[in-house]
Amino acid sequence: MNLFRATLTFTSLSLTLLTSGVCLAQAGPGDMPKPGSAGGGAPAAAEEAPVVAAGGPAPIIEAAGKNTALVKVNVTFQPWNYRIPWQKSSPGARRGLGVLLDGNRILVTGQIVADATYIELEQADTGRKIPAKVKAVDYEANLALLEPATAVKDFFADLTPLKVDADSRVGDKLQTWQLGRVGDLIVTPMEINKVLTSLYNVEGSMFLVYETIGIIRSEANSFTLPIIRDGKLAGLLLRYDSKNQTATILPGPIIQHFLKDNADGQYQGFPSLGVEFQITLDDQFREYLGLKKDQQGVYVSGVTKGGSAEQIGLKEEDIILEMNGFKVDSRGDYKDPKYGTLNMSHIVRGSSYVGDELKVKVLRGGKEQTLTGKLTRKNPKDFLVAPYLFDRGTNFLVMGGLIFQELSIPFLQSFGNDWETSAPLRLVHVAKHTDDYEKEGKRKIVILAAALPTRSTQGYERVGGAIVSEVNGQVINDLADLDKVFKESKESIHTIKLDDFPKLLYLDAVTAELDNQKLLNGAYRLGLLKRIE
Repeated sequence: MNLFRATLTFTSLSLTLLTSGVCLAQAGPGDMPKPGSAGGGAPAAAEEAPVVAAGGPAPIIEAAGKNTALVKVNVTFQPWNYRIPWQKSSPGARRGLGVLLDGNRILVTGQIVADATYIELEQADTGRKIPAKVKAVDYEANLALLEPATAVKDFFADLTPLKVDADSRVGDKLQTWQLGRVGDLIVTPMEINKVLTSLYNVEGSMFLVYETIGIIRSEANSFTLPIIRDGKLAGLLLRYDSKNQTATILPGPIIQHFLKDNADGQYQGFPSLGVEFQITLDDQFREYLGLKKDQQGVYVSGVTKGGSAEQIGLKEEDIILEMNGFKVDSRGDYKDPKYGTLNMSHIVRGSSYVGDELKVKVLRGGKEQTLTGKLTRKNPKDFLVAPYLFDRGTNFLVMGGLIFQELSIPFLQSFGNDWETSAPLRLVHVAKHTDDYEKEGKRKIVILAAALPTRSTQGYERVGGAIVSEVNGQVINDLADLDKVFKESKESIHTIKLDDFPKLLYLDAVTAELDNQKLLNGAYRLGLLKRIE
């Protein structure tokens, strides 16, 4: 799938920090870390995520003093297990820093609160703690707002809320703020050397970032690090490469967008477009498209069903020439008046809000025309293949020991960091090319994930990784369809049709029901045989 399509349609859970190019802390779907084995994006249990490994040149400490705006954030979490969908993975803990905003709100990265079971705020100097709750979260943009879960009088009395700086540019001086063990402020300098769009959390999710130069020292509580410019919050650290001494920053404009959208209590999220495009640099391709030498633009190779692009009227084989008056070049970039050359995704995901009008000039059939429509955001639950499943488990159903569930990116990521080659290749391909299934009317892709050893599954022990197309002659478009067929069937033998080997499976209906009871009450003690939400 083209990254722009994912960016404009689709939100790692642990701060990915690179030392000599090696990931030190990694988990979850997305760019920070590459998706990890926890399946839903949760990192392995760890008290802290170190920013810099031991060794290397000593960082420059520009200043130190009293903490005036930061609190410690302690989180316990427990993600669902996407290979054993009726149970959760082992619990873990995360610690980070939160930035105080007005209204006693605390800003952190979304990754720190994912799958949280308990959150508390801690005063850096005294150690006093209070429970907290999530007020708003956007896993695609990797941002979350916390607030006290109980009434507080003086917990924030010694702190001053920070304002957000959304005007930083290349060449600006920034500071990384950390806290020492007794709450003292530790400040190290950095400088913005590049502004671009890059991956955030969800596989393929891209937003604006600052790339900075500077050494970041390792301190406690470093899961979330604030970046400051002239006393204002300029961003949050996404990742750090100590070999090259470069950091990627989640910038102030994205934070500002998130906060503004939250202001009325009706958070809508960042809009998405939903196109897959190809660059038009190849001369033969340009000739085939009929592009003149001086014509720029990118070729639309796919349009996501239910996305903004489809509603606006974009079609496959269109060539996007302009968006909101900005000319799009053959790489899919445009000239931003503030930052220079950026990917056109920023016009949608950074400069616009849900409900804003988008004008797209296209070349269609050799003629230019302008399409106009409103930007929307496609809910993650509406995707044929869910891009992430934070804070909830996957839908599943067990029948006679056969485990059926809806295909999701977290399920594929549960096969490890190299899931694109280690997960069932057929399912990886389907997850990235869903158009044909959407045209068939599929709401979700139901797969036979695995088989538990029961009387019903004798001979089927190694079956798994195939898409379920029909059961008892009924087309299966989602897990609810499958549940209905099993409930209402009058057949003594269930016939399950798969799109891959072994093509057909048979379950004795009576034996399968008896096996279900044994699975609930026997050695496996599943607790529940299905989750359909």
